[in-house]
Amino acid sequence: MSAPSASTVPVASTSAPAGARVAAEPTLLGLELLRFACAVSVLLWHYNHFYVRGTAHQGFHIEGQPLYALLKPFYEAGWLGVQVFWALSGFIFFWKYARPVSEGRVPAWRFAALRFSRLYPLHLLTLLAVAGMAWLYRAQHGVDYVYQYNDLKHFVLHLFLASDWPGRSEWSFNGPIWSVSIEVLAYGLFYALCRLGWTRTWHVVAIIGMAGAVYASRLTEHPLVLCVFFFYLGALTHLAHQALGRLPTGFQRGSVVAGALLLVLGTAATAFGLLRPMFYVALLAPLAMLGLLRGVQPRPGRLANLIGTLGHTTYASYLLHYPLQLAVALLSGGQPDRLPLGSPFWLLGYLVVTFALAVPVYRLIEMPAQAALRTRLLR
Repeated sequence: MSAPSASTVPVASTSAPAGARVAAEPTLLGLELLRFACAVSVLLWHYNHFYVRGTAHQGFHIEGQPLYALLKPFYEAGWLGVQVFWALSGFIFFWKYARPVSEGRVPAWRFAALRFSRLYPLHLLTLLAVAGMAWLYRAQHGVDYVYQYNDLKHFVLHLFLASDWPGRSEWSFNGPIWSVSIEVLAYGLFYALCRLGWTRTWHVVAIIGMAGAVYASRLTEHPLVLCVFFFYLGALTHLAHQALGRLPTGFQRGSVVAGALLLVLGTAATAFGLLRPMFYVALLAPLAMLGLLRGVQPRPGRLANLIGTLGHTTYASYLLHYPLQLAVALLSGGQPDRLPLGSPFWLLGYLVVTFALAVPVYRLIEMPAQAALRTRLLR
């Protein structure tokens, strides 16, 4: 996704896990690496699904997962990759949309069509695949696999990308889509606030502060609050990145050193239990983005293309990994003890197959469907 000039109306967009196409902009390739790392984090967090037989884990011990000593943070808190995805979306949306939307150059219909064409085709495909396999699994075992609310009501919610709009954790069908359904609400809020002119730094800080206060006071458990917090934290990171780029080189280097030191201190505090993982991710996400934006700027070529490809796989891998796990459960007769789940090779195979499948899915399904929908909706 190439960076638009100040006068260019965006024609593509991103989402967190849905992802951004930033490979054409070398200075943003660092974000592709971070997106890929977040996808791996979520896949490792969900590795425990392989141990599920019906509604319960069978023979599961968290320490028994392959390479646990090395991958412990991901097995125990890999779900926090979703929050980083949200922050990445905030960065990209502010970079690509804030000014054009605030100036009235992106009508609401265009904005909605761009988002719909990016998110919906693969969502619908994986929803239908999971619905069919879930029916087979229930017919064989009398219960559902992992996610239990696979009824008509929840299917309709999924059809409208609204599975978690009610704010209840009633996991159903292709469960990981929950974060995308919440982010859709954040898109609407972002667009409305941009149209009101809420794009200045103090506006962004105020929104972060309000979302943080609501989350801390537990006025509501709705996940939109946390999504808005991280989305606008990413927006603030974009503004900080712009501001740092205007500083003299010496100050920029000093900022990098200060950021690295802060990250080391935060990591140590988290390791000793002095900082909650959620707060650590709120520290990690902006610092990682700023560091990778500065440190990962390869010249156009094989390396840049590889990083771009890794980034492109994130949405597909996010939506494909649970259907693959469900397919494995069906093929194994719903008996996880038949699988070599403690083997690093099984773990590696799971990751490789997921991402290897995500590449052709992106190229042969996501992009053609996106182009066709945009041609039809925006003509």
